[in-house]
Amino acid sequence: MKSKTSPPPPESTLESTHDAAKTVLAAGGLLAAFGVASCCALPVALSLLGISAASLVGIGYLAAQYQRELFIGAVICLAAAAYVMWRQRRARLCSPGTACARPTVDWGSKIALLLAVALLGLTFWIEPPI
Repeated sequence: MKSKTSPPPPESTLESTHDAAKTVLAAGGLLAAFGVASCCALPVALSLLGISAASLVGIGYLAAQYQRELFIGAVICLAAAAYVMWRQRRARLCSPGTACARPTVDWGSKIALLLAVALLGLTFWIEPPI
């Protein structure tokens, strides 16, 4: 009796899965880093630039209670996104349908990753959460 086995998924499906994972992880890390920075570091930095930070009062009040958990979540998400980006960069040959053929997905994830790392760095520079 022959058993039916399904063929492996096409490369474009696998690549789009990595793109989605990279984007979701980078966005999650950015949101968590924004939550960490919103209570203390971001209002101070914005006021130094002359920008009002009054709109961050509600977010900062809610996020201050969970600052440590948000920091841990941000670090985990950003490390996972960086790992997916590194693995994807090593495996990519720029075939049609991959992220290098759609550079906006790749650049958006990189910008979100760098912005989140900058927010966490700013937080540690002004007032460390831990």
